[in-house]
Amino acid sequence: MYVFGRTAKALVVAAVVLTVAAQVLAAADAAEAARVKVIGQSMPAVVKIHGTPTYSGSDQGAVWGSGFFYSTERIVTNYHVVDGLKGLTVTLNDGRSYPAEVFAVDRGIDIAILQVHGASAPAKLVFSPAKEVMAGQTAIVLGSPFGKRNLVSLGVIAGSGPFDFANQVGEGDIGVEIPEILYTDARVEPGNSGGPLLDGQGRVIGVVDAVLGGASGIGGLGIAIPARLVVQSIHDLEEFGVPQRGWLGAVLVDLSELDPLTLRLAGLESAQGAMVDRVQHGSPAEKVGLQGARRDRYGKLVELGDVIVAVNDKAVASRYDLIREIARYRSGDQVKLTIWRNGKKIEVTLRLSARQ
Repeated sequence: MYVFGRTAKALVVAAVVLTVAAQVLAAADAAEAARVKVIGQSMPAVVKIHGTPTYSGSDQGAVWGSGFFYSTERIVTNYHVVDGLKGLTVTLNDGRSYPAEVFAVDRGIDIAILQVHGASAPAKLVFSPAKEVMAGQTAIVLGSPFGKRNLVSLGVIAGSGPFDFANQVGEGDIGVEIPEILYTDARVEPGNSGGPLLDGQGRVIGVVDAVLGGASGIGGLGIAIPARLVVQSIHDLEEFGVPQRGWLGAVLVDLSELDPLTLRLAGLESAQGAMVDRVQHGSPAEKVGLQGARRDRYGKLVELGDVIVAVNDKAVASRYDLIREIARYRSGDQVKLTIWRNGKKIEVTLRLSARQ
């Protein structure tokens, strides 16, 4: 009787385990089917973008990137994907190709809008309305890595944070106004730039921009521009032709690039902040009377310009920090700058305008 009871209990346990296992497998199958469906519905909106370089000395053939339809005839991608290219062409999910031209660009956050000729979107992607993207949520990357169309990689959102790698994405001012970036372990490769980063429901949560530290999925991290920033940029570009983020209108220099002795003689005890080197004509900086540096005919610094150390009482550490902080505001907003001039701190208030 004891042996029979023990055997019966074992059979019951085994049955429960099998039932749970079956439920887990069913749930996994359902989740996989849902993911495959989302990808299948999203992929027709994704395109391969290619063109020929026009920059001097280039012997490179066609180069490519990714993008996606957000409206019937317009595609969003990265600015660095199309910068310096001629003969722009987009290839759809089904292999058909059509000419395209640049409609508008936003160098500050590395975004460009293309107008496609002769084709209507076979599908359109929608941007997520969520204000926050959470670490651990599903991340799907669609695009044309290495020029191979219609490929997908899967991972999670690794996190988000300040964008301190502008110089790794492009040159000059490309991307310097991105206040924060999304990180993902979903594999990102050359050619994925400009493609969508989707959540588990197929909504765009970011535009893929680059990869840091080697290929993502092998130790690197993919980075993407958050959707809310892209949506704002698209609205500005379609409505005004230029982004409406705040713009100071000054050429800036990091204090860390200046002679420490010069800083000490000016009464500065820290290299935190940014010096105004030159003020652009008609800019908010000029209108409020910011003073640029004085240099001799050889370009050597003779006298410091205004040193900006805080925006609305928030300290800034570098010129990029300052640019990103100003870009958080909109054209028409007023901001207070704390500056170091002639051995003392003063405060000035200026009204920002859109970049000229």
